[in-house]
Amino acid sequence: MNQKHFTSLQFSLILFGVLLLAMSCKNNPETKNQNSLKTLPEEKNIVKIVVLSEQDFMQEIVSNGKLSAIQRAELYFKSSGFIENISVKNGQAVASGKQLAKLESNDYQFALSKAELNLEQTQIDKLDALIGMGYTPKDKKYSPNHEKIADIRSGYRQAQVQLEEAKRQLEQTILTAPFAGKISGIAQQQHEKVDLSKPFCTLINDKRFFIKFPLLETEVNKVSVGQKVTISPIAGAKQTTGTITEINPRIDENGLAWLKAEVYNPGGYLEGMNVKVSIKKAIPGQLVVPKQAVVLRQNREVLFRFTKNTAYWTYINILNENESEYSVIAADGATLELGDTVIISNNLNLAHESEVEIEE
Repeated sequence: MNQKHFTSLQFSLILFGVLLLAMSCKNNPETKNQNSLKTLPEEKNIVKIVVLSEQDFMQEIVSNGKLSAIQRAELYFKSSGFIENISVKNGQAVASGKQLAKLESNDYQFALSKAELNLEQTQIDKLDALIGMGYTPKDKKYSPNHEKIADIRSGYRQAQVQLEEAKRQLEQTILTAPFAGKISGIAQQQHEKVDLSKPFCTLINDKRFFIKFPLLETEVNKVSVGQKVTISPIAGAKQTTGTITEINPRIDENGLAWLKAEVYNPGGYLEGMNVKVSIKKAIPGQLVVPKQAVVLRQNREVLFRFTKNTAYWTYINILNENESEYSVIAADGATLELGDTVIISNNLNLAHESEVEIEE
């Protein structure tokens, strides 16, 4: 029994040794990994560059405002009554003098006819009064004092005024456009009694708009009346240019100055539309770089100069900015000169003295 156990143990040891030998014959994993690493290509920093030169920097001041029609009117009926007809719809363009709506006018027509008859009666009464003063029906000229007395006795002047009033009230049953524009705000319907306390509609001339917008008190001295502005609707309508027409000479409690600019409608502009106002002014003799050229290192602005395939970071100060560019100078202790080559892409992860290659 002991002999069998010893034989079994020997066999197990021999088998274990064979397995160890087989494993040792396989490739060393560490060596294999090292070989794999050797075959991986090194990652290259491929960058784009620009050469610094003096140029005009387009300083940009940006604000926001709303479009307001330069010509806008709330239109009211001045005579009461029921709406007989509405000739237009909201959003419809109309010409000056176009009939917009009409009230039922039977009562006003009757009042006009009554006033005309009354005037005829007073003309007869006036003639009677003049005849009583010694004039004949054939006479055409009267003493001014006599005619004045006859007018008062007959009620002729009062009848004339009543006739003019009746004509005016009849005319006011028709609402017309005082200028060309577009209709807005019609809320009432045909056969309703007109509400004299509210405008029947609003007429907007959308050919020209003004924009009221604020600037900081530190910015207002950089602009002037007559200066061009770029208007960009936030809703995506066509961009266009306008002109500053007013600068309020007062700074409000929020430190803002308010300006007005006028702009022609290039198409698609609407009353109340939100717009961005951009004012640009050229500053000559600046070192200008794209915004993507500047990155933060140690909470300071830096850009990378390119020299012999090496990136050298350079601390800078930003003088001005617009939507896409900075004008810059070297910070104290740093160097940045005309003709320097500056990296403008793939610079977020660059370190000082990183090796780089120019994108072809």
